[in-house]
Amino acid sequence: MEDLISKLPDVLLSSIVSFLPVAEGARTSVLSRRWETVWKYSSRLNFDQKKMLKPFIQDYILTSEPTVRLEMSMRRQESSDYENYFDSIAQAAMLITSIMDNHIGSLKSCSIRHLVESCASEDVVGWMRKLLEKKVTEVSMELEPFDYCHQIKNIDLMEAGWNLNIPFEVFSSFKVLKLKNYTFSTSPFSNSSQVLHTLTLIDMDIKSNNFQEILSHCSSLENLILGNCDSLGVDVKIDSSSLKYFKIYDMIVQNLLISSINVEIIEIDSIICDDGEIILKTPKLRVLRAYNDSKKSGHFLSLYENTLLGTRDINKRYCELGSGGLSMENIFHNLVTLSLDLDLGNSINSVSLYSSLKSCYRLMSLQINNKVTLGKDNGIYDQNTNDCMPHGEYMFWPNMEPCECINKQLKSVCIKGYKGGRYEYEFVKYLITNSQVIENIIICFVDDSLWVEVVATICLLSYPRISPKLSIDLKPGVEYMKKYGDNFEKWVRTLK
Repeated sequence: MEDLISKLPDVLLSSIVSFLPVAEGARTSVLSRRWETVWKYSSRLNFDQKKMLKPFIQDYILTSEPTVRLEMSMRRQESSDYENYFDSIAQAAMLITSIMDNHIGSLKSCSIRHLVESCASEDVVGWMRKLLEKKVTEVSMELEPFDYCHQIKNIDLMEAGWNLNIPFEVFSSFKVLKLKNYTFSTSPFSNSSQVLHTLTLIDMDIKSNNFQEILSHCSSLENLILGNCDSLGVDVKIDSSSLKYFKIYDMIVQNLLISSINVEIIEIDSIICDDGEIILKTPKLRVLRAYNDSKKSGHFLSLYENTLLGTRDINKRYCELGSGGLSMENIFHNLVTLSLDLDLGNSINSVSLYSSLKSCYRLMSLQINNKVTLGKDNGIYDQNTNDCMPHGEYMFWPNMEPCECINKQLKSVCIKGYKGGRYEYEFVKYLITNSQVIENIIICFVDDSLWVEVVATICLLSYPRISPKLSIDLKPGVEYMKKYGDNFEKWVRTLK
């Protein structure tokens, strides 16, 4: 019956409370006199405006017109007679402001998910300024998606609902910044104390010129994430000497240029880029991950009749003349980790993979997510069909000389979505019989694998291994593991 929690030091209690939503954290003040101010010392604040003051905000949204709410919000930030435009959303906004003002301790991070009315009233910009004053280092601001924008006929009201005029200090004084679902503008200027380290922009409407200005003035920026920011235009140019990590996903681009002397990690996930240039001026690139999720981007495929950018396309464009004067070797030369989506059962993909590995002199870790690409008819589609295979069908891998990285560098390989087809089988056999220092090969089968192909792969375990440290781990299908665990032998007995 002893109250052990209350015996913890205040600094530890406030740290625990900081993981709660603000409303829950504040409720701990009723526990005892000692707990009254614990939440005020929490290192992080987490607001969700829509969930505050329940059920008043929900009732207000259901019983009022969106146009009226936005008009009141705009008048509230213009009028001195504030109380005439005081509604439930305004009360929640004031509560957020009050909690910020009454916070006592050192505030490290703050996350705010808010309603569209708080953009129109300029409360969002006010919160950013307060967080600047408190010297918060990590900030996440997200506009709550709303499905009633079609009811708003006034263009000015619509723009006020998601447009922010952000002071540039936001991009220079926070160390970590995440913005989601906004249209915004800012006026960059040089700042010697600029500390922005990580910038994440998701579902943003931002002009290309303004974006380039932000990058050019963020001299400490090391991590950049862009998701579904198609307003950047057909040309996405990332030019930053300080950048070390870059991720781009769910976007339609024509040309992609990444120029950074220090970038070490690049992730490309579900990008549509049919015929444009892909130029990576990244001499220190050590990790390349290229993925595509055809289900996630299916609406892009059907609307624009395009295909997702795959790893093979990156290889192909670097091999062709006119790809920015760069060869494929420039991308892969210093890679230590390569993770990609590739259909291993496709003959041309085997050629592409071998070409990549030939250029990876330092590669130590390889992960292949074995999948096909959805095409313009949302069916199985091979973007570069070619029946001319060297050495004849299925004889490609057995006749290839060992790559330098496979022979002397490669330590681990993971193949997910393994079907057990002939090209996949021959590739694994190629690794076993040619890798001198490899330590583990992990093969994750698909759930609908055929018994005969699984057994054929099991037979590979008896092949002589050049590497004395090599272990081969075979895993059952994903759905089977979720239900019954990872016992591979039991899974094999369930196959037909």
